[in-house]
Amino acid sequence: MAVRRVYRIYRGTRFSLGRTVVFALVYVLLGVAVSGASFYEGVPVYLAPLYALVAAVSAAASYRFADRRITFWRGPDGSLYFKGGVVIYLVYLVGLVGRLTIDYAVIGPSAFSFAPGLTLTGAALDGTIATDLLLILGVGLLIGRNIRTVRRYRRIERGEDKIPDSPSQL
Repeated sequence: MAVRRVYRIYRGTRFSLGRTVVFALVYVLLGVAVSGASFYEGVPVYLAPLYALVAAVSAAASYRFADRRITFWRGPDGSLYFKGGVVIYLVYLVGLVGRLTIDYAVIGPSAFSFAPGLTLTGAALDGTIATDLLLILGVGLLIGRNIRTVRRYRRIERGEDKIPDSPSQL
């Protein structure tokens, strides 16, 4: 699902406020659930504020960055289309795949049962923390990107932003 979304964001897709919000919620909830499970696997709880800080800073940075990277245009049918911000999705995907790979490699197939009682140590714990931070970075980036996209959409709908009639005019 995420890989397909990256492709559509790269090529351009019709804008849907509902779809944008739902995808953002799914990605954020998935990222928070996967990284949150780390605290049951031995990641010290005192790192939770660091995770929150990484998410907040990356969301703020992404919000500023995304305005220059996301482009909107009107299609021939009058619908609003947009594209851009692919790097943000790729950071998220690398973090998620890396985190799940470490769980699977260290714990095995039972890694996805989220059963408490397992304690990671050494390189497995370090790798989990590193990929959690990358995943949380991606979550923050997605939050900032999607907030910027929705705000820009609302400005366009109110007539405050002018957009071209095709992506070739960008």
